[in-house]
Amino acid sequence: MDDVLGPVFAEGDKETAVPALVSEASGVVLELGPGTGSQLPRYNTSKITKVYGVEPVVALHKSLREKVKASGLTDVYEIVPCSIEDFVERKKHGIALESVDTVLSIQVLCSVSDPDEILRPLYALLKPGGQLIVYEHVKSKDVLSRIVQNLYNRVWPFFVGNCHLNRNTQQSIMQAGDWEKIELTIPTSEDAWTIFPRIYGRLWKK
Repeated sequence: MDDVLGPVFAEGDKETAVPALVSEASGVVLELGPGTGSQLPRYNTSKITKVYGVEPVVALHKSLREKVKASGLTDVYEIVPCSIEDFVERKKHGIALESVDTVLSIQVLCSVSDPDEILRPLYALLKPGGQLIVYEHVKSKDVLSRIVQNLYNRVWPFFVGNCHLNRNTQQSIMQAGDWEKIELTIPTSEDAWTIFPRIYGRLWKK
């Protein structure tokens, strides 16, 4: 599914905060669910020393490798074929506690099995002062929009890669650990009508 939807979403992201956010990734980067590599052209390669693409869907790896090569990241990019919770496989690839400068999550937390169980290990992997970069859609604060989200969510995950429309991702992020600095844009009253309100920004580990 991501080989079709990934490029579509990436095209739609051009006019959002996503390109600027991805360009802020630096040092040792862990990208959560890179799919076919839609975000790779947006990296500032001068800031990158290593990228771990944690992608459990092996069927996407061929397209991902092609995009890695096209983006000039072959020497620094490593595909990690597991979920982030797989401690043994992570360790094989050298991803240790407090070894990562940047965790990048672009429209991924909506589709993982349990955002809380994902974010806590991600926080632990960050170095002190390391950053989490996120762009995610979340549960609406508007009652009517939330009802629509809940109705859509009965079928939506089956057609869009387990994507859930009604997750309180902001809460999960804030509770993942102790953040020293937070630059997070949250939905405003003007976003109340949409079923895809977004949170996005950067958080730094204490």
